[in-house]
Amino acid sequence: MVPVRHAAALAEGHALDDGPTGHPQVTAIWVILDGDLVVTSLASVRQKLKNLTAHPQATVFAIDPANPYRTLEVRGDVTIEPDPEFETLKKVLRAYGTDLASFPGPLEGRVTITLRPTRVVALG
Repeated sequence: MVPVRHAAALAEGHALDDGPTGHPQVTAIWVILDGDLVVTSLASVRQKLKNLTAHPQATVFAIDPANPYRTLEVRGDVTIEPDPEFETLKKVLRAYGTDLASFPGPLEGRVTITLRPTRVVALG
């Protein structure tokens, strides 16, 4: 479970997964908490989706911008679900103070990525 005092750090999260060569791939990514789950939206054209489809495990690592000694690492198993109505994308965008009309990223083939934590390391 993600401690409440560390949840704000997710605003600065980075997702790590295995790339096609087996090397780690890290991407700055917007995520939201849904209970104990970490959720985001990805477009089908993104390498991260290809990586997660091949290896459905990931880590989200975040540093609290208000306290650089407070960090959060969430490791877990990933599920991928279609998001044809952009419901997850809209929730993520709303959490970051924007909306679908202002979103510059691709909309085709959006999916919901849900990370079910198997390990949480909260420091600081």
